[in-house]
Amino acid sequence: MALKKDKDKIRRSIERNYKVLGLINDFMIGMEFLIGSIEFLPGHLTTIGVYLFILGSFQILLVPTIRISRDIHLKLKLKNQ
Repeated sequence: MALKKDKDKIRRSIERNYKVLGLINDFMIGMEFLIGSIEFLPGHLTTIGVYLFILGSFQILLVPTIRISRDIHLKLKLKNQ
């Protein structure tokens, strides 16, 4: 029974850490696309907007990478328990 509680505690800790990482990533994506969109308005710096869109697109690719990393981390950590 203690082993199951330890595994549950480890699982919750890992999931919480990756959830925070995912939320920070999602927030940054939103900010980059918002600022990038503003920079595309007439009279603004479109080059900065393009770079922010590229950065935001890269971070969108991080979403599944974070989830896959979490799953691998959980599997390896719980397997060794």
